[in-house]
Amino acid sequence: MSATKLVSISAPANAARFSPKDARAIFRRNGYYGTTSGFCVGYEQANVTMLPSSLADDFEKFCRNNYGCFPLLYRSNPGEIYAPPLAKDSDIKWDIPRYVIYANGKMVDDVMDLDGFSSTWGDVVCFYTGCSFTFEHVLIENGIELSNVKAGKNCSMYCTDVMLRDAGPFAGIQMMVSMRSIQKSLLNTAVTITAQYPHHHGAPVHIGDPLRIGITDITKPDKGDWQVTLEDDSVFVFWACGVSNTNAITAAKPKLTFCHYPGSMFIADTKAERKIFTETIQVVQLSRPQDPYFASIIGSKTVAILSQLEKSLLDDPGKRGIAHLSVEHDFMKSVLSLSHSKRVLITTGFPANVDLPQKQETDGICGALSMCQALLALGKQVSLVSDQSTHSILEKCVQKMFSLGALTSNISVISFENATKLMETSPKDFPIYDCLVAIERAGRSADGTYRTMKKKDISMFVDPIDDLFLYAASNPLVSTIGIGDGGNELGMGKVRERVAESINFGDVIACHTPTDHLVAAGISDWAGYAISVGLYAVSQCPIHWRYTCRAINAEAPQPFKSSEFLPSNEQVVLLLEYMNDSLGIVDGITKGSGSVDAIPIKTVLEKVGAMLTLL
Repeated sequence: MSATKLVSISAPANAARFSPKDARAIFRRNGYYGTTSGFCVGYEQANVTMLPSSLADDFEKFCRNNYGCFPLLYRSNPGEIYAPPLAKDSDIKWDIPRYVIYANGKMVDDVMDLDGFSSTWGDVVCFYTGCSFTFEHVLIENGIELSNVKAGKNCSMYCTDVMLRDAGPFAGIQMMVSMRSIQKSLLNTAVTITAQYPHHHGAPVHIGDPLRIGITDITKPDKGDWQVTLEDDSVFVFWACGVSNTNAITAAKPKLTFCHYPGSMFIADTKAERKIFTETIQVVQLSRPQDPYFASIIGSKTVAILSQLEKSLLDDPGKRGIAHLSVEHDFMKSVLSLSHSKRVLITTGFPANVDLPQKQETDGICGALSMCQALLALGKQVSLVSDQSTHSILEKCVQKMFSLGALTSNISVISFENATKLMETSPKDFPIYDCLVAIERAGRSADGTYRTMKKKDISMFVDPIDDLFLYAASNPLVSTIGIGDGGNELGMGKVRERVAESINFGDVIACHTPTDHLVAAGISDWAGYAISVGLYAVSQCPIHWRYTCRAINAEAPQPFKSSEFLPSNEQVVLLLEYMNDSLGIVDGITKGSGSVDAIPIKTVLEKVGAMLTLL
């Protein structure tokens, strides 16, 4: 029966109490043609894709490649109308409220049954993949109101700019997502619950700003209903969606194909399996308070590692009072921001040795290059920006670490002027850099000068790289990170009042340029190494890894080694010797060799070794 002219319909008031068998009986007599959201509480629901047998193997591979969208519950034999593991008496030609028919990749009709195609059914293979409707009742039972279920309507579904992984003719396909609006205070609950249903799309693939995944108008779903009550404390949460099969069908262009109508699912006799997690999941906001909300997710075990790393940085060999400058959880937010980034710009450079021919100090460079190494291991694009006076020095340090094998590619070092042009000319919705990092970088004080810890004006040696960070603050898609150990470094503007109160000469030297996230450390290099260790830790967190991969080919994290994220002790020592002996760069405090901020390199590396024991 054709359903193309049918109007939207609400689910029966008692649909939640239906048995799957009773629901299928209603569907078989064409007694209902709407969404199955809210039906048969506690039972599995499934998307269904019905393809010619010649495409079956490729589609199964496509499902495996994109498990978040297509958690495969059952693949039928050719011509099979039953799904024995899911239901005893099913008939897939009748047991869904509404179907869509495609010819050569184009939708040609939607109907309430497929009985008219019985004569050609012998070549059809059916794929049953888990649906998020399965876990909706658990969210409701835990105090999370779902406006679509309350109204008896379909959920909202959108096409994103996230590309799925190809398999044969199923190529160039964009992910579809379903959306629910969740209160911020209940985000941890929602993510933890849904992660326990990996066979029904699992945890979300995106939390917050729709524009970050290519959705330009959230009030106009591509499929389903807009049935959301917008509240100040609510956040858009997106799950991978089985209706991505419509994009797959369009791409492969089979002669004749069928699938469920979006929101009209096959309801199985089987109860949903709930995976028990040994750790909780934490939602971490990364966006600025004034910007559209965006958050990451991470497992509690990894949170504990990052917290210990952050605490370890507060060892204060210089007795500067660095603990007063620490912002709790900003270390974790820095690591997560870098994990989500694609194109990172790092700057370092503090001309502390103003009375020597080479003004640059040793602290900062090793930490910056360690972060470069970790980011390259994760497949990020990385560049460095420097003052004109230190450009060649930084280039030589990069080349040295490349020749030593620490860096897998020779990173470009660009000038402040070129970086400014690149940032100002790149489109706001696709910035040339999506994360800026300053480590041991001289920061501008209240009077516009740059000063050492002893108040010496070093402005003549410093380019205004602060301006790049201030410009980045106007773009919600760009995050900024500052790393310092004294209060006069770029980024310390986030805590400038604390610098003025707790650091010697703080009222004069305090940097007034803030960053989104600030990492304070006993010496800045330690923070660079700690972020590298932290990036390794989050890369091995299955919960976070799946989220960053959008559940595409992400059943398990990539098996990295920590040595891929950090230079070896020998490489660090050789770099420091090269800086001391060949470039004339010396310790900013002792003015000597073999140390960083008066800490012998052996002690610096012992600290890094202790960080690795936290993994």
